[in-house]
Amino acid sequence: MRESKPVPEQENRNITAVPYLVRPPSRPLTSALAALLALVLCRTARAASLLDAGSINYTIMSRDGRSALGYGRYTIDREKDAIALRGESRYAAGEYDIETEMLSPGFPGALPTLEKFDHTFYSAAGTVTRTAHADLTTAYASCTDASANQEHSQTLDFPADTWAGASVLIPIQHFLQNGSQGALPLNVFNCTSKPGIYAVTVSVASQADGWPWPPTDAVQVDVKPHFGWFDMFIAPFVPKLNAWFDPETGWGLEGVAIARYYQGPQVLMVTGDGKSGGAVHVSAPTATPTQAQAAPSGGP
Repeated sequence: MRESKPVPEQENRNITAVPYLVRPPSRPLTSALAALLALVLCRTARAASLLDAGSINYTIMSRDGRSALGYGRYTIDREKDAIALRGESRYAAGEYDIETEMLSPGFPGALPTLEKFDHTFYSAAGTVTRTAHADLTTAYASCTDASANQEHSQTLDFPADTWAGASVLIPIQHFLQNGSQGALPLNVFNCTSKPGIYAVTVSVASQADGWPWPPTDAVQVDVKPHFGWFDMFIAPFVPKLNAWFDPETGWGLEGVAIARYYQGPQVLMVTGDGKSGGAVHVSAPTATPTQAQAAPSGGP
């Protein structure tokens, strides 16, 4: 969970000095100006990109927020010529999935660009149940679903603003931190029945009605597919995403609601428990694919 950072001592001295530098007509106005300045300084100090988070722990909840299903963690590592975003989600039933995105840092001050994406889902026994893969440097993409005995691969023409998995939250936060005027168009890679790139529109909802624990100061963002007049026919079959960010902390991430995979169960991934700041602890197996494969054929 986020931790509020105290205002540095030097900033405290500057705030205290305001009444002596500018003589306001009344003490209440002085106090109000000082408080406003302190608030601005605090918000500026705490505002940071998700790419600077280092790691994010989250609890996996049912979509209605009533049941804890598991837990997970994302880590963001800045390497010499790349940014590595890695995530691992573990469920109380024993299932788990591992996600990796490699991004190119790009120019200073600019958003990174996605280069590779992998998301692999495992059963409680450690066998692979489905995969999603995209290599934007070679234009190759693939999707597999072991339960349906399906495997699809093809080359795709990836637009420069293509994102996938958790990386889609990076341009969304950037959009919010820069005023969130109008709507933000993006392209998102996803595995449906086959690999695909979907045009989506990011917009700020009028209220956070999708957050299960009112009241909340979080701002809800809706990510919806955009197919023009064809929306009414195809939109129900394309995964949607809702996310919540806190404007009081420089648009820090509060939670995300999304289908776990195409036509899979809807889950709510919350930083902490989203209500009291405490983490919800869920006991889940920690077997790795290597350990599972080494187990005797009769069972784990």
